Amino acid sequence: MRHRLSAREMRLKRIEVLYRVVFEKPARFIAGGFLLAIFIGATLLYMPFAQEEPVSWIDCLFIATSAGTVTGLSTVDIGSSFNLFGEMVIVALIQIGGLGFMTIALMLLSVLGKKIGLKQRILLQESLNLAGPGGTVRLVRNIVFTTVIVQFIGMLFLTFELYSTESYSFGAALYYGFFHAVSAFNNAGFALFPDSLMSFEQNTAIVVTIALMIMIGGLGFTTIADATEVRGWKRLALHSKIMILSLLVINGVAWFVLMMFEWVSNEGSLYGRSIGEALHVTFFQAVTTRTAGFNTIDIATMAPASIGLILILMYIGAGAASTGSGIKVTTLAVIFADMWAFIAGKKETVIMERTIDAFQIKKAYVVAISSFFFILIITTLVILTNGHIPASAILFETVSAFGTVGLSLGITADLNAAGKGFIMFMMLLGRVGSLTILFTVARQADRKIRYPKEKILIG
Repeated sequence: MRHRLSAREMRLKRIEVLYRVVFEKPARFIAGGFLLAIFIGATLLYMPFAQEEPVSWIDCLFIATSAGTVTGLSTVDIGSSFNLFGEMVIVALIQIGGLGFMTIALMLLSVLGKKIGLKQRILLQESLNLAGPGGTVRLVRNIVFTTVIVQFIGMLFLTFELYSTESYSFGAALYYGFFHAVSAFNNAGFALFPDSLMSFEQNTAIVVTIALMIMIGGLGFTTIADATEVRGWKRLALHSKIMILSLLVINGVAWFVLMMFEWVSNEGSLYGRSIGEALHVTFFQAVTTRTAGFNTIDIATMAPASIGLILILMYIGAGAASTGSGIKVTTLAVIFADMWAFIAGKKETVIMERTIDAFQIKKAYVVAISSFFFILIITTLVILTNGHIPASAILFETVSAFGTVGLSLGITADLNAAGKGFIMFMMLLGRVGSLTILFTVARQADRKIRYPKEKILIG
């Protein structure tokens, strides 16, 4: 006689199936965790006790997604739309998005004295895109220590500078310093000022403080830990060397090129201004364009060539295991090194006297190409559903969302519900990674059948 399941057993069966669907792969768990945090944050922001002015559900969801993915795009003015509670919800989402909810979860387990098992270590490995699960507990402690120290020091500098302007009380300066320190270190780009940081364009203390915090957060926690523990350049890991060099080279080149486009060229927004003023603006925009999203100048007024450069920088992004996104600097470095090795007829891809594994090379190409196609598809969909907005501005918005940068040509509030939905998807994809999104739906299994090889004509 066939046994019939009770209602309770049926519910347990459904929960078990749901658990397997969501948690059988680390990629699904990570994406699911971000979605859950975003949904809870959006719900809290939608509550009347979090708002100064009425904000629609779709806008609350958009802002929660932007904060949870540390992007910085916003459809409303944060400072005037939400009260202290709402802004604290945004700060919490930024912190979760920057550190990763797995990092925070493991930190709490460590504080409570709970044992961190292999499964949790693997989840953190996937969350931070690490090479292996080893040294997880120590890395979590380094991440938390770095975050607290850098944000605290940044808050102090910003607080005293804002207070010294005599435009803010000490309490207001402290709060503004805290909010923008968290936003800057996590490369979020959210500001409580309606014009971002344009009113502080020539304030050296604020510009330099926020720029330094952006760069430290964009370096990546593994690089920071490596640089503080290892003495001497030669003993640094290859990843750390690439990140430090890229910080100097890419930011330096971007600063120089933006000076050419914006100050030297008569098409630039800084043409005719003093060299000191131009250096202030272009330095900050060279730094923030990678992933942070603050701006001290109206992006829409910049020269077309500068907009093109910003698109490239946003696509590249920051470093792996950092608070930033994009395809990551190391991905670009591996692709360029492999291209040069092929052109030079070398059998192995080498960077700084270290051979790059073939799997890592393949992964770099997949990350870059899949990200490009996601940008192409989402841009097309937003153009089709928002025909009243210029295609170039939509492309800029999509790349900004993918790089979790937060810069815009001023069209974010003009997007309809469908457009906002597509941009939200790009923000989530940019934060968790295109590979993580693909892994959530793909079945990974190495086939046992091997087929004969055959050459095809290429190029």
